[in-house]
Amino acid sequence: MKHQFDVVVIGGGHNGLTNACLLAMSGKRVVLVEKRNDLGGLAASIEFEPGFKSAGIWHETGNVTEAVMKLLRLDSLIQNESETVYALGESGRIAPVSGPVDRTVFGLNEVSRADGKGYLRYREFMRRIRPVISRFLTERPLNLMAVESEAPMELLTRALGLRRLGAHDMVELLRVAPMPVSDFLSEYFESDFIKGALSLNSLLGTFAAPRSPGTTTNLLMHESMSGLSIKGGSLGLTDALIKRARDLGVSFRCGQAVSRILVDNKSVEGVELENGDIVKVAAVSASINPKTVLLDLLPVAALTHTTADRISNFRCNGTTAHLLLAVDGPVLFEAASKDQTISHARIAPTLDHVEKAFDAVKYRGFSEAPVLDITIPSIERPNLAPDGKNVVSVMVSYAPFEPEGGWNDAARATLTNSVVDVITEFAPGFERRVIATKLSTPADLASEYGLPGGHLHHGEPGLDQILVRPIPECFDHTTPVQGLTLCGSGTHPGGSVACMAGALATHENLPKSKVRSDAA
Repeated sequence: MKHQFDVVVIGGGHNGLTNACLLAMSGKRVVLVEKRNDLGGLAASIEFEPGFKSAGIWHETGNVTEAVMKLLRLDSLIQNESETVYALGESGRIAPVSGPVDRTVFGLNEVSRADGKGYLRYREFMRRIRPVISRFLTERPLNLMAVESEAPMELLTRALGLRRLGAHDMVELLRVAPMPVSDFLSEYFESDFIKGALSLNSLLGTFAAPRSPGTTTNLLMHESMSGLSIKGGSLGLTDALIKRARDLGVSFRCGQAVSRILVDNKSVEGVELENGDIVKVAAVSASINPKTVLLDLLPVAALTHTTADRISNFRCNGTTAHLLLAVDGPVLFEAASKDQTISHARIAPTLDHVEKAFDAVKYRGFSEAPVLDITIPSIERPNLAPDGKNVVSVMVSYAPFEPEGGWNDAARATLTNSVVDVITEFAPGFERRVIATKLSTPADLASEYGLPGGHLHHGEPGLDQILVRPIPECFDHTTPVQGLTLCGSGTHPGGSVACMAGALATHENLPKSKVRSDAA
C-alpha cells in the first residue's frame, strides 16, 4: 500500500479514535491500525460468558470534557448530571460521594452533618481552583525544562490565571498539591469510609496509596476534569467514536499490529505491519504506550542514548486487576434502601484499609480484603446480560504485576474469591448468584492490551510524570523523529477515558519543516 493515506494512527482506544476523527475532520486521509480484532482498547466490550458482555475495563467517563465532545460533534451524548457513586462502609453505612451536589450533601448528612458541610466546602474549593488546573490539563503543556523557550505572552497569561485565584487560594493550592490525599481529605471529612472512597479518585490504577506524597494532585486533576457523564458510559462513547470515524472516512486495519515505524533521515516514512504490508505516510500518531513506540517500534539509531534511557525509566508498574462477574439476578447491597438503584459503588472502608492493601503489593502480594470500585453496567445497558441477570465489573486494588510464584491458577482463584467475599459482606447472598467470572491481572492487561507493566494509565501519574509526560523530549506530544507524535494516555495530560491526549496531539500530526534539535 503506497501513498493511500496521509496519517497512520496506531492504536484504536479512545485517544486513538479521537485523534483519527479530528484528523479526518481536518481533511487528512487516515488509517487506524489496531492489533486487536476489536476497537475501543480498554473501553471495548467483550463477551466473557455466553450472553454476558462487559462494558469495558475503564467504566467511568466523567473526565471527558464538553469541549472535546463539541469538537467531535458528539455533544448530544452528554448527560445533564454526573453519575452518582456510593461509598459502602462497615456497620451498614452508605453515602453518595459524587453526583448532583444537593443530593450528595443530603446523603452525607444522613451519615454525618459535619461531612455534609465538609462536602460543600470541598466542592467550593474545587470550583475555585478548577479554571487553573483545567487549563493546564486541556491546553498544550509548557516546556518546564526550558521555560525560556516559551513565548513570554503565553507565560504571562498562564501566570495571571494562577494569580487570579487570589492570594489565599493560590497559596492554598501550592500548599495542598504535594500533600498525601489522606491529609487533604481529612481537612474536609470525618468519616473514614467517605475519605476512603474519595481517595480512589486519585489512586485507581496507580502505584500509590493514601499516604503517598503528591496524591492530592491526582485528586485535584480528577475533580478539575470531571463533569457531566456520557450516555452509555465508556462503551457508549466508544461506539459513538467508531461510528464518527467511519462516517468521516477513516480506514481501519484491525487484527494487524505495527511491527516497526519506518524512518529515513530522522523522518517518518511509513509503518510496516506484522504481515509484511507497508503503509507509506509522512505522519504517524501513536496512542499506544510511549515506551513501546520509542523502544520497540523505532530503529535504535532514531534516539539519542539520553532519550532512550529516559523513556526506559518511565514508570509503568500496574497495580490494578479487573474482575468481570456474570450474576443471576440483581445485586442487592444491604445498606441500600428499597428504592435505591446502585450502579456504581466503592468499598474502601478506611484510609488505613486502603494503605494496608497497597502494602501487600509492594511485596509482590495482594490483600485478602482488596479495595473495590464496582459498577453494574447492565443496569443502564440491559443488553449486556440476559433477562433477569446482570454483569458486574470490578476494579481491584491492589494486585501486583508479578506476584510471588506468578499468576498461577491458585493465585487467580484466591484473588477472585477474595473479591467475591468482600462484595458478599455488603451484599448478602451475592456469592450464590455468581454464574461465571473472568479475572484480568495486570500481567493479562499487559499481554492483551499492550500495556507495559499492566499499567492502566500507560504510565504512573506521579508528580514528575505529570508535569513532564512522558519525558522532556516528548513533553508536547512530539518526538525526536520528525512526523511521529504520541497521543495516548502516556502523554499529557494522562487520564483514564478523557480523549484529551488524542485531541491535544492532533495539531502536531503534520510533518514539521525542520528536524528537531534533540534528534539523534
